Amino acid sequence: MEVTNVQVAMKTRAELSEFLKSRGLRVSLQKLEIAEHIFREHRHFTAEEIFREINSEYPRVSRATVFNVLNFFVEHGLLKKVDARSDVQLFDSNTEDHDHVVVDATGKIFDVILPEKDKESFLKAIWAKNPHLPKRAISSVVVHV
Repeated sequence: MEVTNVQVAMKTRAELSEFLKSRGLRVSLQKLEIAEHIFREHRHFTAEEIFREINSEYPRVSRATVFNVLNFFVEHGLLKKVDARSDVQLFDSNTEDHDHVVVDATGKIFDVILPEKDKESFLKAIWAKNPHLPKRAISSVVVHV
């Protein structure tokens, strides 16, 4: 299966349904309910956060369904998994190539774009000033500040 990067900014169920169909994906009510919560705007989120949001409006959607649909969206290139926090798996609705800065005090995550040629020097500068930070892989930069 070929996975391509996409930016999804759909607001209505009709747009979401058409988008999923255009990618050859089966559309279900539960997928649409979950998609409405994650594709309204760019965001970083956990499966549990989405489950709580959806469960307040649609209690018939189970936790397992939310996890399965999010992983389905990852498999089809609609979401990315992000290892920006050690305590939970995060998902990102921005599937373009980018890196992350995490503000530890608030948990807020920001997308940043670092040119490939600048990543190593950027990380070395961060690590020099903050030796307590973990040495992460350069292919995907996550900086905690």
